[in-house]
Amino acid sequence: MDPQVLNRKKQLPWTVWLSVGIIVLMSLVALFASVISPYDPTRMQIGQSNYPPAWYHTARGDGHAEHLLGTDIYGRDIFSHVLHGTRAAMFLALIAIPLTALIGTLVGVLAGLGNKTTEAIFLRLIDIVSAAPSFMFAVIIIFILRATPTGEIFGGLITLTLAFALASWVNLARLVYTSTLRIKQQEFMGAARSLGAGLLHQIFKHILPHVSHLIIAWVVSNVPAVILLEALMGYIGIQILQRTDGTSFQDLSWGGLIFMGRSHLKTNPFMLLIPTLCILAISMSFSILGEYLSERTNPQLESSQII
Repeated sequence: MDPQVLNRKKQLPWTVWLSVGIIVLMSLVALFASVISPYDPTRMQIGQSNYPPAWYHTARGDGHAEHLLGTDIYGRDIFSHVLHGTRAAMFLALIAIPLTALIGTLVGVLAGLGNKTTEAIFLRLIDIVSAAPSFMFAVIIIFILRATPTGEIFGGLITLTLAFALASWVNLARLVYTSTLRIKQQEFMGAARSLGAGLLHQIFKHILPHVSHLIIAWVVSNVPAVILLEALMGYIGIQILQRTDGTSFQDLSWGGLIFMGRSHLKTNPFMLLIPTLCILAISMSFSILGEYLSERTNPQLESSQII
């Protein structure tokens, strides 16, 4: 291969570097939110309610330097809320997406390697789950699980994680199923079966190594989906704010801030704008990184097949 072409392939686009930087920054913020946050985001100070951002000037008064993004109606520091809200977003990205990938991969591989009966059962399961829009299916699961002990964990964050995982695995399952069918027809798979290779051996030694690039690209590309789902749930009021004793995420999610910010557009639009920009930044970063990984691992694969 031409050395210039090889060199060009080794160079990462600046957009990928920027995306990785944003993801690392958000991860560090989520990890050290309690350390870098200037205030306890759950502490209410009624005498300091509805402060505008520090640099913002309104007819009601100027902002205060100690509250960079101002305060909400209860006097809670919005900047601290944004920092702690990163935890909910990254938690969903690191837990919900791998769980979804596990379900989708398992169903896709078993459907592709199984007999006709097994294949028919898994394909019908895929059809049933995909019959309704994933968002509506997730809402139904949330309302069902909220009445169970699961709905109390982390103020409903675990419920949202399970809802996304149970509603969003279908696309990956179809992708893995199609690839598994193609791989199963290869000569090396026939040789493995003739030598007595069991199901687990076929899956871990032959199938997964050949579909791992699809799974990785799907995982990275679909992280924005779960973050946007949380924001959308918060916007319609199905948010992470079930408890007020300080032991849950309570309001400490970008979706919860957006929900509260709707009624403060005139007094403090940054309550809605800042978490929206955070969601946009992290979503675009994961999308760009996912597209790059997709192209690097399988140049023939169309981006639309991944997402």
